[in-house]
Amino acid sequence: MKKSLFIFSFLILSLGSLHFISFTTTASTEALQHVQQQFYTGLDGLTLAIDQYQRVAKSFAQKESSLEALQTAHLATRLAFKEVEYLLEYYDHGSVKRHLNGPPLPSVEPKVPEVIEIQPVGLQVLDEHVFGDDPTADIQDILELLEGLEKDFQNIYNYQKRIHLDHRHIFEASREELVRIFTLGVTGFDTPGSGHALPEARQAIKSLEKALSSYFDLLAIDQPELVTEVQQLFVEAAEVLQGDFNDFDRLTFLKQYINPLYARTYQMHRALNIETVEETNPQPQATNYHAQNIFDQDFLNKEFYANIDYDHPLADQRIELGRLLFFDPILSSDNRRSCASCHDPAKAFTDGLPKSLAANGSGHIKRNSPTLINAVYAERYFYDLREPNLERQIKHVIMDSLEFATDFFTIIEKLQQSQGYQDLFTTAYPEFPSYQLSKWSISDALASYVGSLTAFNSPFDRYVRDEIEDISPEVKRGFNLFMGKATCGTCHFAPTFSGTVPPHYDESESEILGVPAIADTVDTYVDEDWGRYASYRPIDQAPFYIFSFKTTTVRNVGHTAPYMHNGVYQSLEEVIDFYNRGGGVGLGFDLPYQTLPPNELELTAQETQDLVQFMEALNEDVSVYKIPESLPAFEQKPEWNQRVIGGEY
Repeated sequence: MKKSLFIFSFLILSLGSLHFISFTTTASTEALQHVQQQFYTGLDGLTLAIDQYQRVAKSFAQKESSLEALQTAHLATRLAFKEVEYLLEYYDHGSVKRHLNGPPLPSVEPKVPEVIEIQPVGLQVLDEHVFGDDPTADIQDILELLEGLEKDFQNIYNYQKRIHLDHRHIFEASREELVRIFTLGVTGFDTPGSGHALPEARQAIKSLEKALSSYFDLLAIDQPELVTEVQQLFVEAAEVLQGDFNDFDRLTFLKQYINPLYARTYQMHRALNIETVEETNPQPQATNYHAQNIFDQDFLNKEFYANIDYDHPLADQRIELGRLLFFDPILSSDNRRSCASCHDPAKAFTDGLPKSLAANGSGHIKRNSPTLINAVYAERYFYDLREPNLERQIKHVIMDSLEFATDFFTIIEKLQQSQGYQDLFTTAYPEFPSYQLSKWSISDALASYVGSLTAFNSPFDRYVRDEIEDISPEVKRGFNLFMGKATCGTCHFAPTFSGTVPPHYDESESEILGVPAIADTVDTYVDEDWGRYASYRPIDQAPFYIFSFKTTTVRNVGHTAPYMHNGVYQSLEEVIDFYNRGGGVGLGFDLPYQTLPPNELELTAQETQDLVQFMEALNEDVSVYKIPESLPAFEQKPEWNQRVIGGEY
C-alpha cells in the first residue's frame, strides 16, 4: 500500500513537473514568436514608409507637394527604421551601415588590392539633403538615393525574413541598442541634418520595450519586482526623450535610464536561464556582456583588441617583462632612448612636446606621442592608422631611422648578453623554447604591457557608476555639451571618448579637421602632414584621406598637452575655439573633404569652460604607473649598465 501511494505521489509530482516544463517551453516559444512577428511587422512598415517617401519625393520634384511634406516623409521613414534597428543591426550590421544608415562620408572597399571608392548612401545622407540648404536643387540626388534605398532594403528585407530569431539574440541586440541610443542617437550622430535625435531615440526605446515585454509574463512568476522596474524605466525613458536637443540632460538620462536598463536587461537575460554569447562563441568579444554599466572598468575586453590572453598563468610575468623592455634604452641603437622617452607615465604616456624628439636628440619626427592609456581599445594604431596589430607597433618604432634606428636581430643579440633578460624570457615563455627570446616574444611582452595600461576610474567614471555622490555643476554641464550642442561625442564616442565606434567598438575612425600649422586664427595655413593618406597603405590612397588623422581619446587631456598631432595648441581653450570656429574650413582653408562640420558651434565663454571642466574630470591618477627601480644587468658589457632607466632623451 505504501509502495502504491509512493508511486502515485511520484507520478503526480512528475506530471506536475512536466506540466510546468511544458508551460515554460510553450510560453517562451510564444514570447519568441511574438518578437519575431513584431519584427516582421516592422520590416513591412519600413517597406511602406520607403515607398511613401519615394512618392512624396517625386511629387516634390514635380512641385506638387511641399518641402514640409518631403521632410515629414523622411522623418517617418527614419522612425520606421528605428522600430526595427536593433535586430537589423544585430543580424546584418555591415549591410545596414553600407546601404541603410551609414555615416555620410565616402569610404573604400576593404580587402581589395586597389582603391575603390564607395560613395555614401542611405538615410543619413538623405537627412543632410532633405534638411540641407537647398533640397530643391538636390532633388535628383534625393530621388536616386531613394531608388537605391528601396532596392537595397528589399535585399536586406529578403535576408532578414529568413533569419530564425533566438532568445539570446534578442537580449544581446537590445543591449547593443541601448548603447547605440546613447552614443549615436541622443548625440545627433544619426541625424546630421534634421537634428531629429530625441524622437528617434524615443522610438528605439519604445521598440525595445515592446520586444522585451514579450518576456514579462515569464519573469513575473519569480521576478515581479524586476518586471515592474523595467516597465517603469522604459516608460519614464520614453517620456524624458521629448525635450529640446540642446537642453536635453544626457547625464541624467545615462545614469537614471540607460545604465539601469542596460543592467536590468542583463538580469532578465540571466533570470530566464538563456545562454550568453560567451557560452556559444569561444572567440573574445569587444564588449564584456556581463558588464552592468557602459562605464564599467571592464565594459571593453582588452583581450579582443590586443589578441593577448590576460588570463594566461604567465600573463603577469609577460607584462612585467614588457614593462622592463619599455623603460630600457637598450632597445635603441645608441642605448640612450627607450619607449618611455616619448611615452612618459607622468604625462599619461605622452612626452609633452609638439613633435617628439628624433633619434639624434635634436631633430623631431613628424608628430607627437599620443597617450598609451586605453590605446589598446582600437582597431588600428598610430595617428595614420597604419598598423592593425598591437604587437607589431614596436616594429615601426624599432626600424624607423628617426626613432630607435635599429632592427630585431641587433636587439636580440644585445639581450642575449644579459643572463637576467634570458632568465626572464625563459620564465615568461617556457612553452616556446625556440622563440623564448625572439622578435615575437619581445613584441608580445611589450604589447602585453601596453595593453595592460587601461583605466576607467576617473572622477567622472566613478560618478556615473554611483561610486561617488556628486560632481560639480560645471562638469555636468560640460558632459551634456560634449554629448550634445558641441557635437564632440559624435567623434569622441563614449565611454573611450575616442574614435572607437559603438556599439560594436571594432572600428577606428579618422577625421579631417583641418588642423593649422600655427596657432593663429588669421595668418595661418593647414598643416602639411597628410596623415592617413601618407600611411603607405595602398587602401588609404584616396583623396578623402588627405589630412585625415585617427580620433584619439580626450581622456587624461589634463596630462597630455600640447594638443593635436602637431602640438599646435597649448590649451584646451584653444582647441575648443578651433572647433567652435568650424575647424580648418572655418579658418578659411580649402578642404572639400573636411569631416568636421564647418559651421560655428556658437559656444559661449561659460560653455567653453564647462567643456574644459568635464574633460579634466576624465583625468586619471597617473602616479599608479611605476618606473622600474632597476634593469637587468649585462655581465660582459659593464658600460651598458650605466644606461638611464627610461632613456636620456
